[in-house]
Amino acid sequence: MLFSTATGYALRALAALPEDGTFSLAKDLSAKLELPGPYLAKILQGLVQADILESVRGPKGGFRLTRPSHRITVGEVVSALEGPDAMEGCIMGFPTCGGDHPCPLHDAWGAVKVQVSSSMTQATIRDLQLMDIRHQKEAEVRTAKRG
Repeated sequence: MLFSTATGYALRALAALPEDGTFSLAKDLSAKLELPGPYLAKILQGLVQADILESVRGPKGGFRLTRPSHRITVGEVVSALEGPDAMEGCIMGFPTCGGDHPCPLHDAWGAVKVQVSSSMTQATIRDLQLMDIRHQKEAEVRTAKRG
């Protein structure tokens, strides 16, 4: 996997948040997504620090997006959790990899890196939500055909 488990969980949680601006509790998101609650809560707090989410304590509190889901890119989330240089460096971990001393994967990784970076700046949380909706409908159709 290119990015950490935390980033994958964050993207899943963001896609599961309601579009109407209502707050969702971390424990409800973790139950819905079948993710570990305390770990997800920590991830969500990191997204609050990155101004992707806002949080409110209390019985009517929870987490919600700071702006519409179509205005939050996957790249923003990756940068918030992995750091701004997540795509930099040698894919093989060599400290001296570069134009003068390329590793065996240098050129191939450079091409992949450009494509992945471009995709992450174009894909939004709304895209992930729409993909989730499509997958849910496909699963319902498969279930109906079996039953």
